[in-house]
Amino acid sequence: MGPHCFFILILLICFTPSSALAGHNDINTLFKLRDTVTEGKGFLRDWFDSEKGPCSWSGITCVEHTVVEIDLSSVPIYAPFPSCVGLFQSLARLNFSGCGFSGELPDALGNLHNLEQLDLSHNQLTGALPVSLYGLKTLKEMVLDNNFFSGQLSPAIAQLKYLKKLSVSSNSISGAIPPELGSLQNLEFLDLHMNALNGSIPAALGNLSQLLHLDASQNNICGSIFPGITAMTNLVTVDLSSNALVGPLPREIGQLQNAQLLILGHNGFNGSIPEEIGELKLLEALELPGCKLTGIPWTVGDLRSLRKLDISGNDFDTELPASIGKLGNLTRLSARSAGLTGNIPRQLGNCKKLVLVDFNGNSFSGPIPEELAGLEAIVTLDVQGNNLSGHIPEWIRNWANLRSIYLGQNMFNGPLPVLPLQHLVIFSAETNMLSGSIPGEICQANSLQSLRLHNNNLNGNIMKAFKGCKNLTELNLQGNHLHGEIPHYLSELPLVTVELSQNNFTGRLPEKLWESSTILEITLSYNKLTGPIPESIGRLSSLQRLQIDSNYLEGPIPRSIGALRNLTNLSLWGNRLSGNIPLELFNCRNLVTLDLSSNNLSGHIPSAISHLTFLNSLNLSSNQLSSAIPAEICVGFGSAAHPDSEFVQHHGLLDLSYNRLTGHIPTAIKNCVMITVLNLQGNMLSGTIPPELGELPNVTTIYLSHNTLVGPMLPWSAPLVQLQGLFLSNNHLDGSIPAEIGQILPKMEKLGLSSNALTGTLPESLLCINYLTYLDISNNSLSGQIPFSCPQEKAASSSLILFNGSSNHFSGNLDESISNFTQLSFLDIHNNSLTGSLPFSLSDLSYLNYLDLSSNDFHGPAPCGICNIVGLTFANFSGNHIGMSGLADCVAEGFCTGKGFDRKALNSSGRVRRAAIICVSILTVIIVLVLLVVYLKRKLLRSRPLALVPVSKAKATIEPTSSDELLGKKFREPLSINLATFEHALLRVTADDIQKATENFSKVHIIGDGGFGTVYRAALPEGRRVAIKRLHGGHQFQGDREFLAEMETIGKVKHPNLVPLLGYCVCGDERFLIYEYMENGSLEMWLRNRADAIEALGWPDRLKICIEYGQTMKSSTKGDVYSFGVVMLELLTGRPPTGQEEGEGGGNLVGWVRWMMAHGKEDELFDPCLPVSSVWREQMARVLAIAQDCTVDEPWKRPTMLEVVKGLKMAEPIECGPLVVTVTKDMLLVAVAVLVTVMRETNAAHVQAVVIDVTFSSGPKQALMIWQGLFKHIRCSD
Repeated sequence: MGPHCFFILILLICFTPSSALAGHNDINTLFKLRDTVTEGKGFLRDWFDSEKGPCSWSGITCVEHTVVEIDLSSVPIYAPFPSCVGLFQSLARLNFSGCGFSGELPDALGNLHNLEQLDLSHNQLTGALPVSLYGLKTLKEMVLDNNFFSGQLSPAIAQLKYLKKLSVSSNSISGAIPPELGSLQNLEFLDLHMNALNGSIPAALGNLSQLLHLDASQNNICGSIFPGITAMTNLVTVDLSSNALVGPLPREIGQLQNAQLLILGHNGFNGSIPEEIGELKLLEALELPGCKLTGIPWTVGDLRSLRKLDISGNDFDTELPASIGKLGNLTRLSARSAGLTGNIPRQLGNCKKLVLVDFNGNSFSGPIPEELAGLEAIVTLDVQGNNLSGHIPEWIRNWANLRSIYLGQNMFNGPLPVLPLQHLVIFSAETNMLSGSIPGEICQANSLQSLRLHNNNLNGNIMKAFKGCKNLTELNLQGNHLHGEIPHYLSELPLVTVELSQNNFTGRLPEKLWESSTILEITLSYNKLTGPIPESIGRLSSLQRLQIDSNYLEGPIPRSIGALRNLTNLSLWGNRLSGNIPLELFNCRNLVTLDLSSNNLSGHIPSAISHLTFLNSLNLSSNQLSSAIPAEICVGFGSAAHPDSEFVQHHGLLDLSYNRLTGHIPTAIKNCVMITVLNLQGNMLSGTIPPELGELPNVTTIYLSHNTLVGPMLPWSAPLVQLQGLFLSNNHLDGSIPAEIGQILPKMEKLGLSSNALTGTLPESLLCINYLTYLDISNNSLSGQIPFSCPQEKAASSSLILFNGSSNHFSGNLDESISNFTQLSFLDIHNNSLTGSLPFSLSDLSYLNYLDLSSNDFHGPAPCGICNIVGLTFANFSGNHIGMSGLADCVAEGFCTGKGFDRKALNSSGRVRRAAIICVSILTVIIVLVLLVVYLKRKLLRSRPLALVPVSKAKATIEPTSSDELLGKKFREPLSINLATFEHALLRVTADDIQKATENFSKVHIIGDGGFGTVYRAALPEGRRVAIKRLHGGHQFQGDREFLAEMETIGKVKHPNLVPLLGYCVCGDERFLIYEYMENGSLEMWLRNRADAIEALGWPDRLKICIEYGQTMKSSTKGDVYSFGVVMLELLTGRPPTGQEEGEGGGNLVGWVRWMMAHGKEDELFDPCLPVSSVWREQMARVLAIAQDCTVDEPWKRPTMLEVVKGLKMAEPIECGPLVVTVTKDMLLVAVAVLVTVMRETNAAHVQAVVIDVTFSSGPKQALMIWQGLFKHIRCSD
């Protein structure tokens, strides 16, 4: 090439436009970008068309071959972010949203100096934002939402002067909000929500005067609302919810005149909503849920544009202001669990546009106001969990658009209304006091899908009630008084769940019920269903959960049950099923829970149980199963949980107890890795305890008692760290207790080894296990000293509550270190060879209530401080040489003086202890004197004339009387009480009437004296016989409001066998309740065979009383179980609960029974009035065993009422028909406080009523009396 040509080439290069060169470069870069896209995806097909130029590709915009815009939004590329994008120097708009790009952003993005809009949202981008990004000074919009960006926002963000929109929500950006954000004067949209930002909101953000949208919700921002927010007067939407903001809402918030959406919920704001909130005239949504706000201003009614108000989850404790009725545009009102009280404001009826009202979980009372009838736009009403009362209003039928109504957990009474609403889908009115039958027109709303009426007082049958419910999928009638047969037409409805338990349904299971094609769950427990399970059950192939517990089903389990391949939960316990477990059952391979306990099943456990690979809970206890435990039983317990395991009540339960199983415990038990509770007690298992039990990683409790096991008690040496309970009593185990037991069982809480053949000494490490609360090693051949002290490096177990080491060969002294066991309440070491003197530290065991040191060789003085242990109810020192045999000696003359002990044996600490006792005694005397003065004063006041208050139709009043003046009482305002809760009008009774009728409360008229009051028989002037209860300690009601709340609670309780309240009286501190008098005597009369009783109560009736009364206590606490045990002992022995011989058990019935049992006098326990019958005596023995379990001293050892009822039903003779038992919701509301008093005052042979002292769990915790009929007997035919 010559010089001339070269010169021309130079000129061409110099005068070629730079844009042309850039265009050439952009074309090349587009080809590079194409290389990042996989060909053949179809979304960018034209990118691979050779006839199309790059600037014609979809999503590409060029100006003279220069790329100015790339928009690939929603194109699923799923590739690393292309770094070549940074080469498009003229690019103004880049939109890669929803492309699935991953990886970190390249620094090359900072080369896009002309970029104005950047949208990289909805990708999988990671890492911190590159610093170069903040150099894009022409940028107006940056949208990075829904990625995985981390790190912090850099202060360099201040360089983006032209930025109008910044959205980085749904990432993992942390650190504080940089104050430099406040310098972005053009910013209109700021979205930081759902990150990990912390610190306070910088005040500099107040400089963003152009900001329209602020969202910093769902972070960890703390402090108060920043003061600068009031300067942001253009704000339209503010969302600071779900942070950690605190303090009051600033009054200046009223300056946000343009705000339309204000969302501040789920923070720690306190105080009242400021009155200035009413100045936000454009506000359409105010959301303040989940805070700690305490007040609602009247000015909330000035928010005339408001469409949505959410104040749920606050602590208002106030009424909803009536000004709420001014919100004419309101469509959604949510005040769920907001602490609101009083009545629902009637002005709410003015909010005609309301679509949703949610008042769930407040304390609203009174009826639903009639003014709400005009809310014809309403779609959902939720007032569940309040104290609303009265009838469910009929005018609800005016709400033509209603789809869901939730009225449950209130005090609504009366009949169910008929609501012919064509759009109604859900009607929920459970846990009220609705009564009467279910109307046949209940489904005039043929769109109804869910009907929840459980826990009411509904009666009648359902043979026709739901025939018209053609869209019903959920039916819950549990806990009512419905009777009759279960109708077959239920199979014709599209039901998914059917819950009919705890009613009085009778008859057989309907054959057609199992023809349904939709039912997934059926619950029929606690009814009186009889007959066999029909073979047609196999037709219901969709069934997943079936519960028919505690009925009278009999016969074999049908083989057709194996066709229920979708079944996950099967529970049939507490029936009379017999025969073998069918092999076909194990075709139900999705079973997670199987409970066939408490039946009469026989035969062996099939090895086909291995097919149940999802099994997580198996209960076959209390049957007559025999043969060996199959090794395959652990297949299910070796796998992870089934998806349906959320319905399992007892994860990891394997209970085969109380059968007739024989053979060895299979070594394959180690495969039951998911087991938490293993119960094999009460069988005839033999052989040794397999060491493989020590390989169960999750087991917490093992029951092997009452078998014939031999060998060592702990055949493994590795620690079993989860095991907390091990019960091996009543076997033939031998050998010694391992010295390393404290290391092998480091978290052991309960250890039962009684009645074996264990030898050797008691390891020191055993009593030093930190968690140990229960240790029973009685009836073995253990010897040596009892090590109540631990090594210096390890403290004694202060948790030990029960220690039973009786009937062994222990010797040596009982040293002072026993005082280390400060929680000990049961100590029994009788029948050993212990010597020496009793340590004075025994007196320091202040929780002790059972102490038996008898039949040892103790000598010397008895520590008289034992007599001062308040809770000690049983103590036996007989068979020693200490001058004391029991608690009766505490009052003997000379005890604790020269005759009782050797004063020389007392050291200086003993003298200090005596001095302390003297001081305490003097203080006690002073307190007694003070109490005596108070008592005499109160008795004097009570002896003065009393005035009873007449009851009007709408008010209960306390009027000023001369009696009031004598008592120094001033006139008080009338007491408001909702007398509509009472079924009948209350009687008008005067003071003179009561005093004359009881002859000034003469003892002659006393018919009962319970824990909370004395009951008098009386006749009113018109001749009506009544029972008047004069409550003890009226001052304990803490004012009239609490007493009247209790009165209304009594008024709610309605039942066919419940004697209603006739009237009441309040005067000063006095409280009187007036009930109908029952003529047929009390259980005490029939049980004790007093002179006015016709005959003694027979055993069949006594057994039925146990069963029926037990079935009314399904929610009882352990304390009530104890009291129920006392009742059973009364029925068995015919003795009262107190007044026994002091030397035979401490003067109470429980102690007397224990004493009789300990002295081998079981046969002398039973009431001599009962005829001798081998069958009856066997039943009585079984009931006695249950009563003893109920009255053990440690609450955690007592059975549940459910277990008690199961045991009693097993004791009931099979030839007896089903009991008639009425279980009401009201009975479930009460916890029995003094059952001993109850049963002494209970009618039995001609039972009509019972006087019962109760403590209501709802409302104030004062005790009142109700006359309640609990029993309807059906005798066995002779």
